[in-house]
Amino acid sequence: MKHIKLLLATLFLAAFEGTAIGQIYLDMPLVTLPTQTQAYQTTGGYFSSFMNPGMENSLAYSTDIYTAAHYGLRNAFHLESPYWNNFVKRLSVGLFDLMTTELPFGYSWLHEEYHRGVMTQYGVNSLNEVLLFRLGSSSIAVSHETDEEMAMLCDRYHPDFVRLMGAGHEAEVDLNRTMQSNQFFYQQDIFNSVIYWINAVENIAYLATCVNGDGDIMMKDRNAVEFDIEDRDFTGMDMNAWVDALMYPEKPYAARGPHPSGNGINRYIMTEDFPQECIQYLRRQTGLDLFNFVSPMLLGKTRIRLAETATGTYYGNFAFRHYLTSFGDDISLDLYLQAPWANLYTTLHSYNNYHHHFGGLEVGVVDYPLWDSHLLLGGTLMGWIQPKDHLFHTSTGALGGLVKARACYNSRLVAPYLEMGWKSDGWVAGNANLSDGFFMKAGLRWRISQ
Repeated sequence: MKHIKLLLATLFLAAFEGTAIGQIYLDMPLVTLPTQTQAYQTTGGYFSSFMNPGMENSLAYSTDIYTAAHYGLRNAFHLESPYWNNFVKRLSVGLFDLMTTELPFGYSWLHEEYHRGVMTQYGVNSLNEVLLFRLGSSSIAVSHETDEEMAMLCDRYHPDFVRLMGAGHEAEVDLNRTMQSNQFFYQQDIFNSVIYWINAVENIAYLATCVNGDGDIMMKDRNAVEFDIEDRDFTGMDMNAWVDALMYPEKPYAARGPHPSGNGINRYIMTEDFPQECIQYLRRQTGLDLFNFVSPMLLGKTRIRLAETATGTYYGNFAFRHYLTSFGDDISLDLYLQAPWANLYTTLHSYNNYHHHFGGLEVGVVDYPLWDSHLLLGGTLMGWIQPKDHLFHTSTGALGGLVKARACYNSRLVAPYLEMGWKSDGWVAGNANLSDGFFMKAGLRWRISQ
């Protein structure tokens, strides 16, 4: 019922704005480092490593699926009545988005792959149970981890362990951010509003479920039947585990106590066992998650005309984001500008732990044309002060940053690209590595519409 109400509401909130569809690209990553190296080491084989795509690749796959489907459904109907033509298009896109909830490459699959991306860094293999096609399941697990592996992550790599718990929430914010950026800069006249609303509603509903304790019964039911360790989810209710790990970094994994069956550790943390400070902090995060609804793009307004000049038209847009992080949260504001001479964006970051606030700035350019548009250049530059050592209670900040460059050879159909960058120690959305390091991605960008 929740999904049906959401679908009906969004069908009448957004509309197609023009006749030109814009540039529709699909991203096929071929080499992603260090993600693929970590996946190979974790799975022990080249082909099996593709079952652990990591954050960057899984985000690309999910973005491709929704973009391609929305584009195809945008062109599938040609009814005489403009009203019914648009209505049927919106309805079909909305139904597709809802029907892919628990299918591979849908947003639930992406949610779980972000969890798995953190674990793969440390050689922990797992199973995304979306691949088992248990449609209609009350909960979807990432299973087949051992208790020893989970204890290793918690006790030796605690900031990553905290990030692991909140990574599913991060995935759905990232999906909206990527699709909104593409829709703005490439002038895509496709109906994405339903998936934007689904991701935002799912995240805030998950937080609210943890605040009010509605997930406790479900976790107790799982504990009653999960006698084998490999059948258990890696954590249970994500936000419960996230706030517990955040608040109590010195708490060893074994302190969760034995599983009710007597076999292994009880992985699931119940809201009913929380002290009031955990409930209050989760309630605060639920309220802050409303930021993910603050953008004209959720209402179908993907481009706002800012000015007309002799050189051309300037367009802009904005979107607020709220992420759960390894140290607390990130509240950011994306500002998009499409000028006649460049595609630019700026993001203002407010990084927050329990009682302290830190700042960051991100600037970037998208597909700047050279050589008669045969070469497209892009890049991102970030600088930040984040809580030192990812600590939740510290007032000390640590300076950090990221630099990334991208080159794409522009062709009519297939455009190869290379992206390289380096980041210091710190949390960056969509980058599973919290420590400093080099990263790169190479692949093909397929143009399916101009």
